[in-house]
Amino acid sequence: MAAAAVVDTPFGHSLPPEGPHTVTMHAPGWTTALRFRDGDLTIINQLKSIYPRFFPFGPAAQLTTEISKRIGLKEGHSIVAFLTPDVWASNREHAVSDCVQCLNHCLISQSRRWRKDRRLQEEDMKYHVVEIAGIRLYAVDFHMSKMMGAIFMWQHAGLIFSTRLAEHLLPQIENLVYLGEFQDELGAPTPTYLPEVESHVLLRKRISGLLMRACVEQPKQPVKPNDVYLYQTGMAGIVRFHEVAVKVRPFPVVVFGAVFHSTFHYFEEEAVGMKHYGNCDDNDLNEFEKYLEGGGKCSYVFTEFPSNPVLVSVDLVRLRNMAEKHGFYIVVDETVVSFCNVDVLPVADAIISSLTKSFSGYADVMAGSVVLNPNASSYKDLKPLLTEAFHNELFAADASHLFKNSGDYLPRSVILNCNAAAMAAYLQTQAEDPKVPLTKVLYPSYASGATNLQPFLRRSTPEFPEPGYGCLFSVDFETAEQTKEFYDNLAFHQGPHLGAHMTLAMPYNAMVLGRSDPEYHASYGLSPNQIRFSAGLEEAESLVAVCRNAITALLKSGVQVKEGGDLASEMIAGAAGVEALVAGEEIKTGLDLMGGSGV
Repeated sequence: MAAAAVVDTPFGHSLPPEGPHTVTMHAPGWTTALRFRDGDLTIINQLKSIYPRFFPFGPAAQLTTEISKRIGLKEGHSIVAFLTPDVWASNREHAVSDCVQCLNHCLISQSRRWRKDRRLQEEDMKYHVVEIAGIRLYAVDFHMSKMMGAIFMWQHAGLIFSTRLAEHLLPQIENLVYLGEFQDELGAPTPTYLPEVESHVLLRKRISGLLMRACVEQPKQPVKPNDVYLYQTGMAGIVRFHEVAVKVRPFPVVVFGAVFHSTFHYFEEEAVGMKHYGNCDDNDLNEFEKYLEGGGKCSYVFTEFPSNPVLVSVDLVRLRNMAEKHGFYIVVDETVVSFCNVDVLPVADAIISSLTKSFSGYADVMAGSVVLNPNASSYKDLKPLLTEAFHNELFAADASHLFKNSGDYLPRSVILNCNAAAMAAYLQTQAEDPKVPLTKVLYPSYASGATNLQPFLRRSTPEFPEPGYGCLFSVDFETAEQTKEFYDNLAFHQGPHLGAHMTLAMPYNAMVLGRSDPEYHASYGLSPNQIRFSAGLEEAESLVAVCRNAITALLKSGVQVKEGGDLASEMIAGAAGVEALVAGEEIKTGLDLMGGSGV
């Protein structure tokens, strides 16, 4: 482990080492975070790296541009492309394309989320198919002014093609074959999908083996490699499972606790509907049970265990008992703590993970997995449907790189556990000091629901002697000004992502939820005065020293809350002020890189 070095990464670049497939960006400073949230072009134009699911970037953007040229788009138009036309849209009677489902999302939801002049109508979109080197891409053609409507399925559903696939196709762009424009998926050529290689097989074997390592209780049936389904992103895994689950149980999805914002947005747009119990405490469970006893329906319960970014854990045992009585499924996303630390097979029908995070560990490849539990009664219904629906969209080079990265997953996770615990412990001492305006540390040791997590920690083993809580934690301050002062003096890389090899921090709620009903999200713990940390692999002592320096700077500043000013008010006011304007050097647009709103 190396000491935490002085951050000298240029603005807009990724964590080192930089490359064409990195998924992080360094955009330091509180003001920068809010300007990024508001689509400030002076920020966006400086980005050399970004999370690829925000919008096509790097090689993916270059490929999109080249395709656009060759199919002769109108001036001011662009495309977003997908690998497959086969998606079940619950509001239609047959399988439809990602492109058409993208349109369906826009048409269904925009009356609530979008300004009238930015809403997509059916006539606004065209549907093209091209083939490059034997790989077919299905592209939505739209006017750039309506990009945020058209890009929903790329940004939030994660149904992207990777930068590595784009890099593979770009040198062969001269051989592009235009297969035509189609009214919708009907009559369009069948997809080619992507071939699997040995790395896909090895990844499934590695993941199934890790799920069977040091189990809380030995399952009757082991998880086998063919119970593991690989996808190009974690969100794509969530979407593909959802499409299958609602075929069997066409009822609302019930979400407990804070969840990743794209997960929340995807579910709230779905035709079956979503019920959200944000606090995921006993009161929420009581309300859910009352709903079920009154005849309420549920397709499946989805929960992060623990939740991002507030690290709260729901009572999975009680939910399992309800599921047995009422027939719904339980789906657990354990990305935050990761399956090296917890074993949720005793309660989960399916386990979903973003492999982009701690499993990869080096922030330079994207992937996700869905694992079906062969011991669950739902297996007989879900297994054949998910197997039939599955088509490989994880590019061979991504699978190979992910397999290479994940070779040291266990020893890295030991360090991530220790480093997060060390920083959280120091900051907890500050939260207990009345002189320090740090009000709360959100980490399983100190967050509500910790007793719900403990029974699912894996057994100790020689290679992993002390299962822990993963890399993530958050802290709350009293005021916006104190939060800003602390963050501006926090000498870590600053930007989205978690589970990387270097420590990251970001004002997650301000950046992601600042334009999306911030008062509601704050009501269950997503405070606007909150900083989220993702521990890296540096020396624990040096990470604590960085935190100590930021606290010292905060105390020396003597910063007080502005009269009538708090971040929640700023965030709410910002949601109404996204008209194009120029203020000093800031140029705000309707572009919403984090997908926090549709305004």
